Amino acid sequence: MSKVVSVINQKGGVAKTTTSINVAASWSKMGKKVLLVDLDPQSSATHSIFGEREFESTVYDVLVNRVEAKQAIYSSKDFGFDVMPAEILLSGVDIQLAAHYGRERLLKKAIDTVKRKYDVVIVDCSPSLGLLTVNALLASKEVIIPICPEYFSLKGIELILDTINNLRTGLGHKVEVRGIVITRYRNRKITNDVIQKVRDEIGVKVFSNYIPDNISVEEAHHRHVPVNKYAPSSKGAKAYAALSEELWV
Repeated sequence: MSKVVSVINQKGGVAKTTTSINVAASWSKMGKKVLLVDLDPQSSATHSIFGEREFESTVYDVLVNRVEAKQAIYSSKDFGFDVMPAEILLSGVDIQLAAHYGRERLLKKAIDTVKRKYDVVIVDCSPSLGLLTVNALLASKEVIIPICPEYFSLKGIELILDTINNLRTGLGHKVEVRGIVITRYRNRKITNDVIQKVRDEIGVKVFSNYIPDNISVEEAHHRHVPVNKYAPSSKGAKAYAALSEELWV
């Protein structure tokens, strides 16, 4: 039974996409069959993996019912997993699908047609709480929330949790919040105080493996390879490997 996991934070700059692609690459290295769905109109994951490659079909085409999900899946040899790429047209999908019955479950229907081929589907969400993210949540059983303590917002996390609770009560869909991933970590008092505040006030698990502020992660991102291939002995690669093990349990 494959699981579907969304990586979500409506705030930008929290290493959401970097976490999505490197966790997916680590799971692939663990021998898992992985599909990454890029649901961000900025296409950050798509560009990080494939550079400026153009695609005949994307997740946008799937959502507007132009193609079947299997027609919008491409393999990445460097990352070791399959990808359903994004494109800028996703930015207008809220308006385009406004009158579409069942618009909140379009991604779930699409993923359901292909997920049996995979051990896990990971959805890199857009930095918003609009229709795309609601689609991701309704397709998922689990949610991971990356936060950067430097740009931390308690209200931001509470907003995500409120959205999930509204889906549970309004649409009857239960999503498990697996926990919070600390990214761009630097061992400073102010950072550790923020993390302690999250533990004390949010009531959501904080994963024990933090992702350090590590240049190798950024360099790998720009060279279109996972950090575990670019710099396997770096702190960033080791942290993502350990986090991926923790997440898989």
